[in-house]
Amino acid sequence: MGKLIDKLQQVSKGGNSGMGFMGFGRPQSSSQAPRPAGLIVALRADAAAQAEAAAKNGADAMIITGWTPGAEVGKLTTALASAGTAGNGGPLWGVEFGDLAATSDNVLKAAHDAGAAFAILPSGAPVSILFEEVEQFDRIVTVSQPSDQMGLLALRAVNMLPAQAGYVRLDLTAAALARLSVTEFAQTVLLAESLRFPLLASLSSAEALDAQAARTLVQLGIDALVMRGEKLSAEAVGELVKTTREALEKTPAREASVGAASVSIGGLMANAGQGLGLPTRRQPSPEPDEE
Repeated sequence: MGKLIDKLQQVSKGGNSGMGFMGFGRPQSSSQAPRPAGLIVALRADAAAQAEAAAKNGADAMIITGWTPGAEVGKLTTALASAGTAGNGGPLWGVEFGDLAATSDNVLKAAHDAGAAFAILPSGAPVSILFEEVEQFDRIVTVSQPSDQMGLLALRAVNMLPAQAGYVRLDLTAAALARLSVTEFAQTVLLAESLRFPLLASLSSAEALDAQAARTLVQLGIDALVMRGEKLSAEAVGELVKTTREALEKTPAREASVGAASVSIGGLMANAGQGLGLPTRRQPSPEPDEE
């Protein structure tokens, strides 16, 4: 388990208490109310002003899109560090691999050495990337919403990959999310319920969530919203993060499905009565033993 998953745990508990399990015992700051979903902003590597605005308004992490080994990220990481509070070096950052980077050797190590805490792999990336030995680094696989039974079975097979989270681009605007029908909701929620690990999702437009959209997002089982800020000004990014964060702070946590197994992040059974604070995932049903 890496720093991003730790961060999502921390967000659900509230406060700026530091990273990792050691941080859970520290006094928490009242400046951060708990939220049922994290906020991650996707930006270009040269968007230092946007990164700082996002961090100051409560973003939990940044994603550098189209990243390739050797990309210059110094200005962005300096901006994130300057936005950090005492005892906190600022939000985490990770990378979303471009097509070229996804075929490079030791690309996870290159991202880790550059300071990234996680990476999003495109669906067409070589699976060998997932098996690179890089400690304390979260691997996030891109998944698609299944359109039929075979697609659902393929999605459940993703659980066998050595990944720590999934990422999906939902073909929904914030307004459409708030107006999901019962049938549309049921079809979409299968995506989160089929995975053993946390799910990150982005919408098709860079819009802030209102109260109804925020509640729907959480009830779908989304653990973090990725806001695409590549085309926005620093002011617009800051306002987007602030408005969405405030909406999520007022949104109740998702209730576990009746009869769902109590599964912690990573698919391991949580200790009785000690959930990790993120929405419960339903484990894939075991295949029957052959006679």
